[in-house]
Amino acid sequence: MPEQICPRCGSHTHQVKAGLNNGGQQYQCSSCRRRYVGEREQRGHPLSLKQQAATLRADGHTLKQIAGIVGVTVRTLHKWLKEANVNESKGDGQQHSGTTPMSSFPYGSDLNAQTPSKRRVTIQHVAAQADVAVSTVSNYLNGKGRMSAATRIRIKETIDTLRFTPSGLTRAIRQGCTRILGVQSFGMLDLDEGVGYSIIPPILTGINRVADREGRDILLHTSGFQWDQDGGRRFLDGHIDGLLWVAPVLRERVLESTAEAGLPIVCALSRHVPRNVGYVNTDNIGAMRTVVEHLLSIGRRRIGYYGPLYSSNYVDRYKGFRLAMSDAGLAFDRAPMKVALGPKSPWDLATFEQGARCLVDMSSRLDAVVLSSDGVAAFTMELLRKRGIRVPDDIAVVGFDDVPDAARAGGGITTIRQPFRKIGEVAAERLLALIEGAPVSECRITLPTELIVRASTVGPDTFTR
Repeated sequence: MPEQICPRCGSHTHQVKAGLNNGGQQYQCSSCRRRYVGEREQRGHPLSLKQQAATLRADGHTLKQIAGIVGVTVRTLHKWLKEANVNESKGDGQQHSGTTPMSSFPYGSDLNAQTPSKRRVTIQHVAAQADVAVSTVSNYLNGKGRMSAATRIRIKETIDTLRFTPSGLTRAIRQGCTRILGVQSFGMLDLDEGVGYSIIPPILTGINRVADREGRDILLHTSGFQWDQDGGRRFLDGHIDGLLWVAPVLRERVLESTAEAGLPIVCALSRHVPRNVGYVNTDNIGAMRTVVEHLLSIGRRRIGYYGPLYSSNYVDRYKGFRLAMSDAGLAFDRAPMKVALGPKSPWDLATFEQGARCLVDMSSRLDAVVLSSDGVAAFTMELLRKRGIRVPDDIAVVGFDDVPDAARAGGGITTIRQPFRKIGEVAAERLLALIEGAPVSECRITLPTELIVRASTVGPDTFTR
């Protein structure tokens, strides 16, 4: 065994073994009392042999020929190739297109460096190469403890050289937070804010703006409305500090169980939520009063409604419509309502279409119809057009949401505008407040809406935007 020499003071006497450090023998110098890791014995094939194999490979020799020349197995040669991230065929040894020639293997002075090529660099690797204790590196990363400027510089240079990044999960466990916000959403098929009937893009934009401003990351969950019994566990694995749930269905068991587990949650586009959950929503009941008042102002009296009841907002829109009609002293045709309240699931498209067709069949009894969303309004207007029923001359149509295509469908749909981007921003802000300990009462916000009048109620010659 070679004589141990202290790298600090140069003494070669009384170098005492002091346990293992990252698999290497650690010594303590009796002269300067410093600890260090001794020289490791070189193992495996010599570098010169690998360089010879690389040269032969570059000259076009097959793996079998190289194995016979350098005296190793083909399996060993494959291992060298794998270490260099080169894909080789096991047949004739010809390289696949786009692979790196063996002559460019990174065999050099750092061949036996302590950083493995196929494993993540750990804090132990940094400590060993910087010749300090693991606790010293930990103190450096967390800004704790006392150490010399030279030690700090050495650790920083080692981290940069090894491209070390601390484990986010480990740090999260120690700090009690991940700085990640979870977002549970639906309708991820169309993320273009400028087209379509999706309400999700502007909401996500608002959430992302606040997260970026506050130095938070987003973990997006895109599961649909169908959950398995243990679906809520995905939110409770410690990866997120809180959850933003966009438009949950009524009495969502996963939402309830996740809230009971103590995870901070704020729902967007819903006010029917568990007692310990915040929400950011718009005044759907008041919006429907505004819609009915508008229709009355243009002389419509026989007004119908069509929409489902699977979510909080749809329930409120139905309630708001009934209250507005009652306050105006008007009765409304309940026949289409029996059809309208059928869909219990957002994916029940067949029932949606059946209800819209039944509503069109009854259109002779109505002079206006209010739909639960712009998408349903556009579908209904198309059915009316095919039947030769004129909008708004024969029947006025009103939607809800003011999605991008509402301004284009059928010459323009009169609708209620919801501030979706603002909803996303406020929801993210309230979730951060809830995470910091704010009471739930301060995290329940209702935002105003705006009536947008277009051609589907007043005609192309008179409507204003």
